[in-house]
Amino acid sequence: MNRVGLTGGIGSGKSTLAGMLEKRGVPVLDLDALGRELHNDAGCRDALIGAFGDGILDAQGRVDRAELGRLCFADVDRMAVLNSIMHPRIWQREQQWVEARQAPYGLIEASVLIESGDISRMDAVVVVLADEDERRQRVMCRPGMDSARFDAIVQRQCSDAERRAAADYIIENNADLAVLEDSAAGLHRRLLERFI
Repeated sequence: MNRVGLTGGIGSGKSTLAGMLEKRGVPVLDLDALGRELHNDAGCRDALIGAFGDGILDAQGRVDRAELGRLCFADVDRMAVLNSIMHPRIWQREQQWVEARQAPYGLIEASVLIESGDISRMDAVVVVLADEDERRQRVMCRPGMDSARFDAIVQRQCSDAERRAAADYIIENNADLAVLEDSAAGLHRRLLERFI
């Protein structure tokens, strides 16, 4: 199965696009969700505690993602340690997921696919773009989101220029869902033509 990386900035609509393609029978793996799941996998949890201390645990002994984020997101060195723990585990699970499926292509969705520095394992990269004001408006209703948090996330993510440079396919998503649905249909058609 060919791997199609799907990425875009916060609020760009990449998860919505992934859902539209999934309805068309495309397998979808959300690497962000997989990372959240892995935080409390025994080996990963132990490695995280070894690197950052048991202050990252909540009252139930589970990794507190908010605390882990507070420790790492503003510290380049700590972020590098976190990535060295998480990325190999995520990539191993991704490989297992790919091997267990049969389809012309599967979507590998990740918010920091380009930033992780290893898009070379993808057979194609799809980038979803939207104006920053539009993206801000879309995410303000999310729990725990405010303007300062949105700005901090945008600062950690690569620029749209970097996304364009890495993309094989670009989906502009500044209109309504009907327009995105049309874009999803066209993208699916082009990817099937490429991989079948």
